[in-house]
Amino acid sequence: MAYPIECVNTDDSSIHDDCRCITTIGIPNKAGGTNTYSPERIHDRIENEGEEFYVEYQGTRTDVIAVTDGTTKYVRTEPNDTPNDNLLNLGSC
Repeated sequence: MAYPIECVNTDDSSIHDDCRCITTIGIPNKAGGTNTYSPERIHDRIENEGEEFYVEYQGTRTDVIAVTDGTTKYVRTEPNDTPNDNLLNLGSC
């Protein structure tokens, strides 16, 4: 099963201006609310548990992938036609 990501929170004071500044990722739950997870947890769910996540933005579905930069685990969307990562185009949780 693939899970949609519906929102993210970012750290405006981060030295990064890409997906590494994401602090929280929101996934809808069955009760109609949102469960939030760290980027590291979503990374591990992709890498270790084989789960899939995606973002829908402007009618296009884009898969989310796990990335490691040194010791930093984070996630981003697969490259597509948008100039920015679709995760950063989502609203805040």
